[in-house]
Amino acid sequence: MTESWKYNGPIFDAHTHIQGVSVGRMVEIEEEFGISAQIAIDHSDGGPEEVRSQYPGRFVFARYLSLTDIAHYRVDPVIDEIGRLKDQGYSLAKSWFGPRWRDYIEDVPSDFSIDDPRLEPIFQALEDTKTPLLIHVGDPDTYYGNQYRDVDKYGTKKDHLAQLERVIERHPRLLFHLPHFASQPEIHRLPNLARWMDRFPNIVLDTASSRWMARELSKDVEPAREFMMKYSDRVLFGTDLASYREMNKSGYEGRYTAQKALWESSTQGRPLPFTDPDTEKSGGTIINGLDLPISVLRKLYWKNAIRIYGMPE
Repeated sequence: MTESWKYNGPIFDAHTHIQGVSVGRMVEIEEEFGISAQIAIDHSDGGPEEVRSQYPGRFVFARYLSLTDIAHYRVDPVIDEIGRLKDQGYSLAKSWFGPRWRDYIEDVPSDFSIDDPRLEPIFQALEDTKTPLLIHVGDPDTYYGNQYRDVDKYGTKKDHLAQLERVIERHPRLLFHLPHFASQPEIHRLPNLARWMDRFPNIVLDTASSRWMARELSKDVEPAREFMMKYSDRVLFGTDLASYREMNKSGYEGRYTAQKALWESSTQGRPLPFTDPDTEKSGGTIINGLDLPISVLRKLYWKNAIRIYGMPE
């Protein structure tokens, strides 16, 4: 990036995805943009040791819990999986419940809910083993309007968020890492997210993805900035970039530039530097910068992640 930015220190990307074959190219590009550590959600079958040995001091590894087992309330294999995670080199677990997960798993009970009592042993096992959970529940409001119109199949965002809140309420000693601003960066949702932050000290947020953050938080800079200032100790920079997707250098740069402009600058009406499918037919996404102080930026980009997860080994 050739622009001059307010923050020029190291960056910890708290939300990335890796698959061994393309990790080298990902790291090479990331380092050009100041990314020197990251949470890596591992999509490989062999565990993280080979990648860790190739890139010591870079990755904190997260492992997907079996969505198929969870979807069918088969808790015993998931609990066994949780019990092995740390010995296998993982520091946290990942679970994904973007509504379209129902497109990939067969014979899901129509009334499936993540707060169903049958799943309680899974959350309890995470709590007992002090294993943080990176859990994605919900999606952008725009998706509910254009992709998830079949409410009988996908449910509603209101209900999805309510389910997650009930799970968090039951497990005050479990660290919940909620990506994408807990699926609530939309300005009208920030008051509810603030309520969560006040009520549950055991949740942290990340800022993946760049277009979602830029699109929603730019709509009203004042409350967005107030939120970031108030909860500056509990928001982690994240991108959701993945080594297994085709992404050239410009693709990475666009996502980093978008967040840099959002958090660090006072820009107004700056076009998002890549296409946002949610707005491309309505004029595109623009960035209005929050111009956060350097003290907050240091926490966002580095200090919070290191405090919570430690330096990668």
